[in-house]
Amino acid sequence: GQVSPLGLNIHPTYGLWHAYRAALLFPVAFDLPQPSAGAHPCDTCRERPCLHACPVDAFDGKSYDVRACAAHLTVTDGQDCLSRGCLARHACPVGQGHAYTAEQAGFHMRAFLRARQRTAD
Repeated sequence: GQVSPLGLNIHPTYGLWHAYRAALLFPVAFDLPQPSAGAHPCDTCRERPCLHACPVDAFDGKSYDVRACAAHLTVTDGQDCLSRGCLARHACPVGQGHAYTAEQAGFHMRAFLRARQRTAD
């Protein structure tokens, strides 16, 4: 797939609103097909609102500050992100019609925070 400025795979129709929740194990190694050479959905997005929407600047176009994101979710100012989902993801104009509901996005953010708290160093 193609990668967004947030480092997440982006789909030309669904934008950042898709997820892979599976693992495949094959007995032998094989070559994967090359990604399609179609236009990248971010090529025409000059504003890049996804990079500016995060209240703690966790994304810089090259990396993701997991610690800053997780810490923000634990304070009062971060409750909107925790309950409605990542503001940077919501800012992406691609696939807005496929965005998760607030309930779905909140579930995933809470799961992320729990996992982060269990593995924090």
